[in-house]
Order: sequence, then structure tokens, then C-alpha cells
Amino acid sequence: MNMVNFLDGLDGLAAGVCAISAVTFCLIALSINKDAQPAILSAIVFGAALGFLRHNFYPARIFMGDSGALLLGFVLAAISVWGVLKTAATVALAFPLLVLAIPILDTSFVVAKRIKHGKPIYSADRFHLHHRFLDRGFTQRQAVLTMYLWCATLAGAALATRFLAPHAHGHWQLWSTFADALIGLAVLAVSAYIVYVLEIVKVSSPRARRRRRAAERERRSA
Repeated sequence: MNMVNFLDGLDGLAAGVCAISAVTFCLIALSINKDAQPAILSAIVFGAALGFLRHNFYPARIFMGDSGALLLGFVLAAISVWGVLKTAATVALAFPLLVLAIPILDTSFVVAKRIKHGKPIYSADRFHLHHRFLDRGFTQRQAVLTMYLWCATLAGAALATRFLAPHAHGHWQLWSTFADALIGLAVLAVSAYIVYVLEIVKVSSPRARRRRRAAERERRSA
């Protein structure tokens, strides 16, 4: 619940991510369970979030607020436990983690930063991923659409895990394995791009380090 609430920092961000997550849960729940109720609830969340997004996307005319974000987080968590998790243990863990990876990563990153700087966990700051996008010069629309793309690739990986099993019925499936590999590479590429752009992990090339050392030597000699 709080992860979705923390994510609700830009117009349309939480609603869009929850809509993508809900439609993914709906498809997975339909394929796993004979009971259609989890899929129906997921479809309701998807429709509600999509209808709300029409008025909430930048520039927003209405806002979700804490009550809406907490409700979406609660319902998605309930769907994960009720519908998606009733399968094999490994797959059960993978589906929600992939589909809800963005709010999970955002909250984990923010909490780690606040602990590192000695701040209360619930204090306000600009450590969130969407704030870092804005600090890097992205517009609100660009930041939200980039996070939509990231969420969609992660949701695609979850769907591929379910519907494109590479080792179905005890035999390796060539095309399924190839498709899973391509989707996995796409997820890694988008995730690496986000990490690089937001400088979550600062990576500098040897050439850049040599230039910095040369500049420092010039300053000292001057």
C-alpha cells in the first residue's frame, strides 16, 4: 500500500503503473485459476485506473491522493495473494515481483537513502525515482512515459514466464526459449538505461577517470 503511495509523485504515474500491473495480473490469473474472481477484480482495477488516468495524466485535472493510492496498493496486494500466488512457489514469487517491481524498487531505494542519510523513513525528500528523472532534465510527461515503458517490459517478462515456458512438458522449446531471451534482454536494456540515466549506480569509464586525473594534476601544477 505504501509503495504505491510513495510512487504517486507525478501526474498519472501511480494510476498508469497500477493499470499495467492490473491487466497483467488479470491475464495471469485467468491462465492459472479456474476461479475467475481474481481476474475479474484485476479487470475492475484496470478499468478504474485507466478511466481515472484520462483525467489524471499530465496536466492533471483531478488527483488521486493518499486514499486512492493506498486503495490501489491494497487491492493489487490482495490480488497477488488471492489469485496469482496459488501456483508453484518459484513462479508464485516471480510474478508479483516482476509486475510490481517499480514501486518495490522505488520504495527500497528511497528507504535505503533515508537510512543512509539518517532521516526518518517517512520524511519527505526528492530521492524517489521520478524526482531523479526531473532532476536529470526530463519533463513530467517524459518521466512518466519512461516509467510506463519500464513497467510494461517487466510485465512482459512476467507474461512470458507464464505463457512462453521454455521447458514445457519436459522438453526445451526453441522458439519459446528464444522469445524469453529477447524479452529478458529488453528488460535488462531498459533497466540498465534507467540505472545509467538516474545515476543509481555511478559508472565511469577508464578514459573519463584519466581525464579527471589529468585535470586535477593541471590544477595542482597551476
